[in-house]
Amino acid sequence: MKKALLLVAALAFSAVASAADTKPIEEVFLRYWGAFAKKDLAKAAADVLPSDLEETKAAILPVFLGAQAHKDKEVQEMLSLFFGRTVGRAREAMTPVEVYAGINRIVMAGNPPFFDVLKDASLSIIFVRTPKPEEAEVHYQVTIRGASDTDADELVKKNGRWWIRVKEDPKEAAAQFKQVFENAGKAAPATK
Repeated sequence: MKKALLLVAALAFSAVASAADTKPIEEVFLRYWGAFAKKDLAKAAADVLPSDLEETKAAILPVFLGAQAHKDKEVQEMLSLFFGRTVGRAREAMTPVEVYAGINRIVMAGNPPFFDVLKDASLSIIFVRTPKPEEAEVHYQVTIRGASDTDADELVKKNGRWWIRVKEDPKEAAAQFKQVFENAGKAAPATK
């Protein structure tokens, strides 16, 4: 009986210790989520792994710079969202945070009603999983106007702090944008 009580106590202590260990992870996640939901993209980017932001800039920015002369109205609208108020040669020197913000302005423009109500969403962390000491997954539920969905974000510990990872592969995203730009303005085939 004494061994069983010690085992239960040890398990309870490890569960408490594990929960305490996830607090910094949860804080970064909640800070990122709060900023993103309020459309404060620069503040959200402050919690994204800097090397992910650099990779995103390296893959995405050349595609948008190359599309600047495109004549299609939809492409020009996307470019306007991406570059914001940045004009001329300053576009070539955009920071990784500015590129991150530009991409997310395009995403938000694709579904304005959703992003308008996102700031009022209820967010619940379901659990935090740490497959390795320097890696974590935050599994969460988002509820908006009574409808819920679950998702997960990855975080990594670098230089003594936790960072959100970019979900999409920057090279794949760049290829998708490039294809959109190349296909824009092409005449649709005639139907009979």
